[in-house]
Amino acid sequence: MGKRKRQRWSELIQGTEMNAGFKFFGGRNTFLRISAKICVPIALLGLLACQQVQKPELKGEGPLAVTVARGTATPEYHAPAERWRVGHGQALNGGDFSQRECVLCHNPETGCNQCHLYVGTQKISIPEASLYWANGKSK
Repeated sequence: MGKRKRQRWSELIQGTEMNAGFKFFGGRNTFLRISAKICVPIALLGLLACQQVQKPELKGEGPLAVTVARGTATPEYHAPAERWRVGHGQALNGGDFSQRECVLCHNPETGCNQCHLYVGTQKISIPEASLYWANGKSK
């Protein structure tokens, strides 16, 4: 085996050709240091930018407050409210109720969609709702 072939073979064994892409950065350790200096601050900023969002609550406060028009009677099948809140999707999917029936009592913009946007479900969009609810208030 010639001198040149032995040198090339020893480079392959030592892994210098596999690390050839890192030579631009001055070697693997320099590449890792640069990556850490970039990635760690970005990750910290991402964590610091997160803020706790208040969940929508009936008679709550803030932009996600769920409001029901004063004087709206609560139907018997809505009790207990927590069970209804969790299970109303199944009642709609099962055909027990339609969204059009819901907007007779519920304003989608100040009630339904506050929670739906919070949990990431489909927004309620019923054109007839504007007949019952104008600018977020009952007629």
